[in-house]
Amino acid sequence: MHRLQVISGHLSPAYRRDLGRAECGAAARSSSPEDVVVVHGRRTAIGKAKRGAFKDTTPDELLSAVMTAVLTDVGLPADKLGDVCMGNVLQPGAGALLARVAHFLSGFPETVPVYTVNRQCSSGLQALFNIAGAIRSRSIDLGLACGVESMSLRSVGNPGDLSSRLMDNDKARDCIIPMGITSENVAERFGVSREKQDAFALSSQLKAARAQISGLFQQEIVPVNTKIVDDDGKERQVTVVKDDGIRAGTTLAGLAKLRPAFKPDGSTTAGNSSQVSDGAAAVLIGRRAAVEALGLPVLGVLRASAVVGVPPDVMGIGPAYAIPAALEQAGLTVDDIDVFEINEAFASQAVYCVEKLGIPLEKVNPNGGAIALGHPLGCTGARQVVTLLNELRRRGKRAYGVVSMCIGTGMGAAAVFEYPGP
Repeated sequence: MHRLQVISGHLSPAYRRDLGRAECGAAARSSSPEDVVVVHGRRTAIGKAKRGAFKDTTPDELLSAVMTAVLTDVGLPADKLGDVCMGNVLQPGAGALLARVAHFLSGFPETVPVYTVNRQCSSGLQALFNIAGAIRSRSIDLGLACGVESMSLRSVGNPGDLSSRLMDNDKARDCIIPMGITSENVAERFGVSREKQDAFALSSQLKAARAQISGLFQQEIVPVNTKIVDDDGKERQVTVVKDDGIRAGTTLAGLAKLRPAFKPDGSTTAGNSSQVSDGAAAVLIGRRAAVEALGLPVLGVLRASAVVGVPPDVMGIGPAYAIPAALEQAGLTVDDIDVFEINEAFASQAVYCVEKLGIPLEKVNPNGGAIALGHPLGCTGARQVVTLLNELRRRGKRAYGVVSMCIGTGMGAAAVFEYPGP
């Protein structure tokens, strides 16, 4: 399999040659009426769980804010949607009830269906894959892919109802290893030093701070009117317009002082891990022919998608195998991609994946990632798509981008998008 031909931190020469030949066809590929295209996307700001801007905001309200904004922005009536899919991890039933409630809070008619999906950290991206699949099968022409998580109101930690036999099966047992320990496993097994992790974390914070100060997130973020309950029980109304996990004053010296969070002698800390967060995002996609018939814009084209499995105890390496699989489908190489949005679950796994694939660091998360912005589990994949396509649009020319993330229990997901140019 091409996706496994990875040696010495780079794609194998044979893999590059094969993809290079395929690239000629991809580069010359013209648009098709059957293309799955992204019309528009928005996200909320991302709040720190338990203590941030959305600590008292229910996920249906977060979801409703982005669902409403996306359709309002492009002037599309909700009854034009063929389906809505929402990614969520922590709510009961993957948030099936909250999705329908958010649907009605957004003013959507009852005739528009909605359902949910839980592929853990890739749930928001999987929602997009699912809607894209329905478009390709001609079941629908337009759909909304969403993701939401309130890690303030629902905590990670309850594995649900599992057989005691899982302890007798190595792989099954590895599925319940705490995520922080999987980060330590990656760091130890593949030699990712604490210094590299902290340097990567610092870069994420500084890039995100620069983007925030420059106003780059303004076109992504939907202002949310909500409430915050103070420590003394007093309620106040606020309008949330900016991510509150970005720490512009981060320094290497400060990161180096942090104690390991998961093992006494480990290298994974609160500073080089993703933040526990609250947030939502929504992406409108459709068949190109239907989109153009409605006079809607085309922000991007979904060119390929892939989900792969990896060992559960080092689940963070998922992007190192999902990205090559998606690139192979698209007929592209790492060198052809302008921006990689790789979820920073932990600096250990992000550094490993970047080095394994030979991705130039300047192409990775140019506006920061989950270490700075936060990682609301079900939201992140959809949020990354919004961030990626807005960044490609700012560059003002035809370009390619990749969204990818690792997935708890041992998987990786990736998607390739093309920005067609102004």
